[in-house]
Amino acid sequence: MDHWSNIETSIQDSEITVINRLESSLGDIPPSVRKIRELITRFEVCHFKYQQHLKYIQDSIINLDPTTDSSKIGSNHISKGENAWINDKTGRSLLGQQYLWGLNNWLSKTDQRKMPKDHDSKLELRISNWLGDKTPDKERIVSLLIARLTYNWESYEKLQFGGQFKELEFQTCRMDICHYSFPIHLDTLIQAIGKMQSHKDLEGCGSYNSEIKMFITKKYSEIVSSLIEISKNKVNADQNKKDQFRIWLYLCLAKTIKEQTDITDSLPILDNKD
Repeated sequence: MDHWSNIETSIQDSEITVINRLESSLGDIPPSVRKIRELITRFEVCHFKYQQHLKYIQDSIINLDPTTDSSKIGSNHISKGENAWINDKTGRSLLGQQYLWGLNNWLSKTDQRKMPKDHDSKLELRISNWLGDKTPDKERIVSLLIARLTYNWESYEKLQFGGQFKELEFQTCRMDICHYSFPIHLDTLIQAIGKMQSHKDLEGCGSYNSEIKMFITKKYSEIVSSLIEISKNKVNADQNKKDQFRIWLYLCLAKTIKEQTDITDSLPILDNKD
């Protein structure tokens, strides 16, 4: 997994260059520390559990021991299969699966005789009414939406044509049930697909609202303070090594949330890492 896969990067980004250089200077990085870095890579401010995930990461950095397994994040997502929702305690996966059943029914790809007892026929009817009559392009974009929601990346790539419906495709490609505005944003998108027109105010993956921005900005300041405090420590060699790991992880976390929420402040103490 690319460490920086959850943010946009460029080879001209001097902050990432310095952070990567610091990582190289650390030598052998313990598996526990690597797992914390994976948690940072999995972090998204648009996730409905973003506050909980951030706390997991900060606690993990303090203890240099991951408080959760990154591989378990999203383990009950609808991309894991039609029955993944059974083990989900949030209710999101079941609701997401209801949308999948409704979308597939509109495409006539679901056998009504095999629908489970949890199937929501009222939601299915709303989806059908929103989508309206079928056209080849509309069916394609609904199929693209299903591919995106189920992480069927092969179909996802093949179903993007660009052209007249490029913006609607782009909005479809930013859809997921783990987004904080689900299911409102999905309802909005389905209605937009029904009209075959993009929606100017659609919230999608990577977006954030003012509440998230305020919370993350505060947490960014806390991380900066932690970095500065650790950098002042004068301790024995063993503790110093641990603090170097913490500095690297805090810098990775700070850079990640900075880029995801458009914070313009420069990262702290980087001058000491050249």
